[in-house]
Amino acid sequence: MYPIQLNLTHKTVTIVGGGNIAWRKFTKLKDEAGQIKIVSPTFNERFLNETRGTHIQLIQKCYERGDLDDADLIITATNDATVNQQVRDDAAPTQWVNHTGDRTQSDFYNSLDIEHQGMKISISSEGQSIQQTKVYAAKIKAFLATLEEDNDE
Repeated sequence: MYPIQLNLTHKTVTIVGGGNIAWRKFTKLKDEAGQIKIVSPTFNERFLNETRGTHIQLIQKCYERGDLDDADLIITATNDATVNQQVRDDAAPTQWVNHTGDRTQSDFYNSLDIEHQGMKISISSEGQSIQQTKVYAAKIKAFLATLEEDNDE
């Protein structure tokens, strides 16, 4: 994998799914993407309670192929393996897909970012273990906190 940061300011992101994983992905994207469409027959209540800008659309319906038409980046985050696979199959070769149910079908993985004194440090298990990534991120944060204490003296 080639680690990069993406400028999504003028890009459209489509998230298929409205549960916890979709919410987690959305929270990282909501201030980054030009347009965000979230397609799901049901939504986690956090989506419904979220104050949304005009660049964010909740589309309450079952997924259909046309939902991907203007997407640059696609995230499949349903609890239905058939729907997730259909999204992957429907995506055009020019669209980047994060298949949260099967990392082998993902074009990219998200990283966990740690911000420290104007720096962003990213850590990723390349989709293998979010739990292990969280553990290492906590260790890195704790280490960085000790450096802050040294700088205060």
